[in-house]
Amino acid sequence: MITVAYSFVAYQVTGLTPDACDHCVAAIKTELISVPGVVGVDVTPAASKISILTDGPVSEEAIRSAMDAAGCGLIGE
Repeated sequence: MITVAYSFVAYQVTGLTPDACDHCVAAIKTELISVPGVVGVDVTPAASKISILTDGPVSEEAIRSAMDAAGCGLIGE
């Protein structure tokens, strides 16, 4: 039997505005989904928020690095 535990985490984001273009949203999703353990990403520009679904432990540093690569940051840095 295989058991997979999922975790859902939301972050407030700097550099993400309600008028963010589709290209910027896609860049964020692309960077985050490439982080090992991340299986889903939702970007909500209107709330300056990202939500991440993981299937195991993922370090916040890996998330921060991916967001930096996308040109955004996490609030609380």
